[in-house]
Amino acid sequence: MIKSVCVVTLGCKANQFESAAIEELLIQDGYQLVPFEQGAQLVVINTCTVTSATDAQSRKLVRRARRFNPTCRIVVTGCYAQVQPQKLAKLDGVDLVIGNMEKENFLSLLNGHGAKVQVGEIAQASHCPDLKIASFFEHSRAFVQIQSGCNAFCSYCIIPFARGRSRSVAVVEVIDQINVLIQNGYQEVVLTGIHIGNYGKDLQGEEGVDVSLATLVETILDQTSLHRLRLGSVEPQELSDELVDLVCQSSRVCSHLHIPLQSGSDAVLKRMNRHYTSENFYRSLQNIYARSPQISIGIDLIVGFPGETTEEHQQSIDLIDRLPIHYLHVFPYSKRPGTAAEKMKDHVDSAVAKDRATQLRHLGELKKQEYIKNFDGRSVEVVVENSSEKGHCKGLSEEYVPVVFESDLSLAGQCVKVLIGGVDGGGLTGKLI
Repeated sequence: MIKSVCVVTLGCKANQFESAAIEELLIQDGYQLVPFEQGAQLVVINTCTVTSATDAQSRKLVRRARRFNPTCRIVVTGCYAQVQPQKLAKLDGVDLVIGNMEKENFLSLLNGHGAKVQVGEIAQASHCPDLKIASFFEHSRAFVQIQSGCNAFCSYCIIPFARGRSRSVAVVEVIDQINVLIQNGYQEVVLTGIHIGNYGKDLQGEEGVDVSLATLVETILDQTSLHRLRLGSVEPQELSDELVDLVCQSSRVCSHLHIPLQSGSDAVLKRMNRHYTSENFYRSLQNIYARSPQISIGIDLIVGFPGETTEEHQQSIDLIDRLPIHYLHVFPYSKRPGTAAEKMKDHVDSAVAKDRATQLRHLGELKKQEYIKNFDGRSVEVVVENSSEKGHCKGLSEEYVPVVFESDLSLAGQCVKVLIGGVDGGGLTGKLI
């Protein structure tokens, strides 16, 4: 009898990659993927713990899974499971809690008869979880994990405790993974990880040459026929000239960067343990825009960090206002037990933080509209999504802009040219060329 399963993913692209790998393992083991609302026999919840809201969302998913199928088996994994395994194990209906490194042994743990909690000491991990994918279910582009863990220990962040120290996937393994995806028809691959700008530092000497994110990108371009490569989030201080040149000059690397700023106030950045200033950030972006004026740049910001004054918040607004960015991701500060920021004084009232987030999101929307209007009348290359409806296609340009166009052709997963004829909300509309 075919067994049904649903894998629910919260959080980052690294989690999405690992969920896709778990789905492949389960399919090979005889499971059939079904929608969450269908009430699968097995529900896997791959959690995030960046904020208290994502913790609450994970717990809510456990309760909902039980409502859809009271007899289902629930496995919880991911970052929340790594840092709070016993809390999750006590939730009604949870059968198994698996840590981030233990994901590589998912099937044996699922089918075994060991302890309910299978979470090891992530700080002692010496490699990335050994997970690979051949396809990315219902996605037109695939994620490839090149790195896991983080050594930065920003004062607000729990992720180093959930993912461990930075560990890189060997170059040859990354190339092999990408080549498999190319053979299976993928036009675009996104390089993902927790701190990909740190890629290769733990491989120095191991592979005979210096290894960095830039040299990895060069190797991918040299040793694969991948049509389009996109970078995940890169820290501002790790945007080397070599890496920026590849993004700005190579026709196969997407003209898109996602860069965590977190604050435009130097005082707040110092309290956050971020190792750059607002002026450093501004000059770095101006340098990028000078090389590629139309590049898409997205930015992360945290508002309401402990001690953040009205003036410091205004400094963030002023810095963003000076930059022709594409979009903002804005997050109110969330207190994380075990982090340095948790013990700081003068925590900002949640209502104030929410109001500040609203202000910045409004500014971000204005910036987005200002950026995308420049595409009217231009042609862009679009990777078409698998979920496009008949007669209507949608996808992403290399600049990470959503594009919608009409076509009765079966174009899912293909790379096509679209002539842009208008702006619709946060995206573009056009005609297939």
